[in-house]
Amino acid sequence: MSIKQGKQTYINDRKVYIKETAAIVGPREKAGPLGEYFDEVQQEDYDEKTWEKAEAKFANAAFQKLMRKIDKKSDDIDCILAGDLMNQCIASSLGLRDSGIPYLGLFGACSTIAEGMTTASLLINSGGMNHVICMASSNFCSAEKTFRMPVEQGGQRPPTAQWTVTASGALLISSEPGGPLITSVTIGKITDYDITDSNNMGAAM
Repeated sequence: MSIKQGKQTYINDRKVYIKETAAIVGPREKAGPLGEYFDEVQQEDYDEKTWEKAEAKFANAAFQKLMRKIDKKSDDIDCILAGDLMNQCIASSLGLRDSGIPYLGLFGACSTIAEGMTTASLLINSGGMNHVICMASSNFCSAEKTFRMPVEQGGQRPPTAQWTVTASGALLISSEPGGPLITSVTIGKITDYDITDSNNMGAAM
C-alpha cells in the first residue's frame, strides 16, 4: 500500500518500474534536439484523410511498437491508461479499440502522461495490477481545430504561439524489475493563472 506523505504525495512501498517506452513522432519533432531518441517518424497526416484519424493511427502505432518491445501478450497487460486533446479522447479510444485490453480514458492536456503514470503507480502499488500501459497522443492540426482555428482556414498565428506536438508516446509501468523506479507520486492541484490568450496556452500548462 502507498504511504501518504503530507496532503498530496504518496510513497510507494512496492517497487514500481518504467519498464519500456515507445514514441512515434512527426517530422518537426524528429528534427528537434530529442529526435534521435524517437522510435519512428511519420508525416502529420499519416496517410489518412482527417487529422483525427491520423492521430488515432499515431496512438495505435505507438501501442503496437511498445507491445513488440516488451515481448508480452495483450492478456499480460492489466489496463491501458490513455488520453489525448480531442473531445471524448477519440484518438485514444479509436486507436486502441482493437487491443482487447481494459481501458481508462484520461484528459489532463499536457499532464496526461504524468497523470497516467501516477495512476498506474498507485494501481500497481496496491497489488491489484502488475502491468499497466500509459499513453498520450496529440496532433498539431487536430489541436488547432479544437482549440484555435482549423489550419485549412488559413488564419494567421503569431510567431510566439506554441506548437502542439504531433506524436504519440507509450510506456509500460510494471512491478517486474528493470528500468527506472517510481518511488513516489505527487498529485497536483488546480491553479488558475487567468490565461485567456489562446495563442499562449503553454503558459496555462
